[in-house]
Amino acid sequence: MTRRTLFWLGPLVFLVHDLEEVFLARAWVEQNLLLIAGTPFEPVVEAMGYEPGKFGLVVALATVVYGVIAWSAARACQPGLSLNLYVATVLTLFVNVITHVGQALLLRMYTPGVITAVLVFLPYTVAAFRMLRAQRLLTATTWKTSPLMGIGMLAALFGLMIAL
Repeated sequence: MTRRTLFWLGPLVFLVHDLEEVFLARAWVEQNLLLIAGTPFEPVVEAMGYEPGKFGLVVALATVVYGVIAWSAARACQPGLSLNLYVATVLTLFVNVITHVGQALLLRMYTPGVITAVLVFLPYTVAAFRMLRAQRLLTATTWKTSPLMGIGMLAALFGLMIAL
C-alpha cells in the first residue's frame, strides 16, 4: 500500500466507524439509561444527545475535515504541519479504540462503535504508524505537537456535538 493510499483510507475508516455510532448510539443510550444515570457521564450524554441527525451532521463535517487533512498530507508526503495533523487524527483514532474497548470491558457488553474500532480503526492505525515509522516520517516535532492537536480535534468534535 502506498503512503497516499494510506492517507486517503483514513477518512473512509473514520466514516465507517462513525456510521456504526450514528445509527446505534441513541438506541443504546435509551436502553441503558440506568447504567449512565448518576455517573459523571450523564451530563455529557444528555448534552450530546446522540440524535442521529445531529450526530450524522457532526460526522459528515468531521469526515470532510479529515479528508482535507488526508489530501494535504498526501500532497506533501513529508514532515510538517500537514503530516502532524494527519498523525494527530491517527492518534485520535487509536485512542478511540482504547476508549471503546475499555467501555465494553467495563460495562461487560456491546457499546456502539466497539466492533469497527477493533476491526477497522485498530488495523488502520497500526498500519499507518508502521508505514510512517518505516519511512522515517515521525519526527520529534511530530510526537510533540500531534497529541496536542489530537486533543484540540477531540475538543472541537465534542464541542460541536454539544452545541448542535
